[in-house]
Amino acid sequence: MRQFAFRNGLLGLALIIAATPLGLGVCVAEVGGSKVFDHIFVIVLENHDFEDALDAESSPFMLDLSHSQGLATHYSGVAHPSLPNYLAMLGGDEFGIRDDAPSCFASDLLPFQSCHHIEGESLVDQLEAAGLTFALYAETLPAAGSLTQSSPPSPATLYAQKHNPFVYFDQIVKNPSRLEKLKPLEALLADLSGKTPNFAFIVPNQCHDGHGSLSCKDPVRLEHDFDDFVKQTIGAIRASPNWTQNSAIVVTFDEGESRDTPKSSASHAESFDSKTSDDNRVATIVVTDCRAPGTNDTPLNHYSLLATIEDGFRLPRLRKALGARTLMNLFDRPCR
Repeated sequence: MRQFAFRNGLLGLALIIAATPLGLGVCVAEVGGSKVFDHIFVIVLENHDFEDALDAESSPFMLDLSHSQGLATHYSGVAHPSLPNYLAMLGGDEFGIRDDAPSCFASDLLPFQSCHHIEGESLVDQLEAAGLTFALYAETLPAAGSLTQSSPPSPATLYAQKHNPFVYFDQIVKNPSRLEKLKPLEALLADLSGKTPNFAFIVPNQCHDGHGSLSCKDPVRLEHDFDDFVKQTIGAIRASPNWTQNSAIVVTFDEGESRDTPKSSASHAESFDSKTSDDNRVATIVVTDCRAPGTNDTPLNHYSLLATIEDGFRLPRLRKALGARTLMNLFDRPCR
């Protein structure tokens, strides 16, 4: 098996105030669970829907993980293409974005090139206000705090800025101490043995996240490789002295594929009745120290993930995470 070795390779009661179409305030209470998180690791993969992500032949580790850990069976991306999904996970909104344009802070932004930047709070502001820590670990990011759009340059891009939501938020990029927490993936191993952040966002490069690039086009090989990446990364996290009973790993995908794409026959999806007909249903797995299976069959999305993380760290909810249902039962499921 290919060894990646990081080379260049959520309790209690949450009170939610929501607005009805008539502008009337209503209170929605959700019992969130008993856990207060120590560490949450989020691994984001690319462009595979539920069926293809959990395939017996090409992604056996992911399939096994979905049976032995917590699985959200009706979890969806919030938009197409990639960038708005990543922004939703960190900021609780897509901010009207429907493209993959770079950050307006990109170091190699071209004259008149379309770009995006976002003012206002993100999860990072909330974490730091509560005395908690964060880090991004991005494979093939050239250096900590790098604002490059891609590495190496197109067309053989491995690191892609559109998969790094942190660099789109003004209050992150304009703060040097925050910017230096956006690190190459290699830094994860050292941080797992030392000062592990409370919130870690892990982004493989395009050969290891299922997306593909000029140097890695074969779809079957891409699935094997993201499966291996998840196996190696989860193994390293579980072996860390900072892995605790109140820590968890979330593996998810930014978005799904078109329903016109042929599906593999030997898939986990055959065990569940589909409740959605859109093209954005993705596999989301919650790994805890409990090592007992569980499912959440509620329709959920990336706002649900953010809401779960915020509840688990006792933070207020941002924007569209406000009224979202959570995955907390997967974080706080009974052990055998």
